[in-house]
Amino acid sequence: MNLLLENLRWTDRYGDRHGDLRLRRRRIVEIGRGLAPRRRERALDLGGHLVFPGLINAHDHLGLNLLPHLGSPPYPSLYDFGVDVYQPERSPIREHLQVPVRDRLWWGGYKNLISGATTVVHHDPFTRRVFHRRFPVRVLRRYGWSHSLGYGEDLPRAYARSRGRPFIVHAAEGVDEASFGEIDRLDELGILGPATVLVHAVALTAAQQRRIADAGASVIWCPASNLRLYGRTAAVDELRGRVEVGLGTDSTLSGSPTLLDEMRAGLATGLASAGEIVAMVTADAARIFGLADRGRIGEGLAADLIVIPDTGDPAAETLLAATPADLELVVVGGDVRQASPEWAEAVDLGSPNAVVDGAERWLYGDVGALKQRIRRAAAPWTPEENPLWSLIRPSPPGPLSRPPAWRPQ
Repeated sequence: MNLLLENLRWTDRYGDRHGDLRLRRRRIVEIGRGLAPRRRERALDLGGHLVFPGLINAHDHLGLNLLPHLGSPPYPSLYDFGVDVYQPERSPIREHLQVPVRDRLWWGGYKNLISGATTVVHHDPFTRRVFHRRFPVRVLRRYGWSHSLGYGEDLPRAYARSRGRPFIVHAAEGVDEASFGEIDRLDELGILGPATVLVHAVALTAAQQRRIADAGASVIWCPASNLRLYGRTAAVDELRGRVEVGLGTDSTLSGSPTLLDEMRAGLATGLASAGEIVAMVTADAARIFGLADRGRIGEGLAADLIVIPDTGDPAAETLLAATPADLELVVVGGDVRQASPEWAEAVDLGSPNAVVDGAERWLYGDVGALKQRIRRAAAPWTPEENPLWSLIRPSPPGPLSRPPAWRPQ
């Protein structure tokens, strides 16, 4: 789909910008003022709106987003939480495992789409049969990973196989002595380097912070999950400036319903400003994961964009105050994946087919059919305890067009 987005405001390193964005072949091909529509191009006058690069959710487990908060925190560590919660013979884990993997992953895709996260980092294997051209959002595909020191395969072997690509691992997730020893253990194993991405990093001494910085490793911050499970979170105020920091939701098993909620949870800690948090889900995350074409607005970069009403406040503060209902347009690889009724009609996508956070939206795919399949598979348990479940509802049937295909990266 070729689009001309007119009269937008956005912020880059030079300050506030105003103008038009021309989208073609999944890229931003031109930026200017007063650009004229071309043949076979849809022009949308978005005056009074802000545009941001599509957000990057730096840590999620896409298949676990049907589950509500479980367990009885606080816990000493990730491993204590895992032992307490993973009881496959008990509800709701038992019923959750009856839902087909594809449907669990698609639900996680919708969680990210309504958050404005056009790219998500899935901390599990890349499931090629699901993360194809028709998945709702992009899923990072070039990475190495292991769950943690305590779970999973031989870390040195997994790290060696990553061949310099981002290597993602849960580390120092907890508050006990063992958690405080994990960074030293990773260092001893030769796994602390420029490609290493440490998820959580709650238990760090000052010396370990310096070692992470010296190694060039990165940290992913999940404040809501950390505070719920352990009563504390990573010292990102001490890390930022020395270490690249991204921000992720974790799954709804312990974290926030959406990335927008997680951003506000981070702001509430007082450890980072609104501008720093927006950077964590855009340019900083793009650098951590080697996504050179994302996280910024510029000619030649990916046409991954979100559009929200412009309140006149600074852009970062406006985004931090936004909810899923404020996302009027979400574009992934140049294709509209979510739109308010006005913009859906303008690009011939059909009538709204969903209600997102109380607002009518055209939403890519068929979320109503997905929810029906999940209900049938998980019966008698239902996911209503999870606030994400009520954020996305199918609307009464209406005419829908077939969504365009695209290829994830």
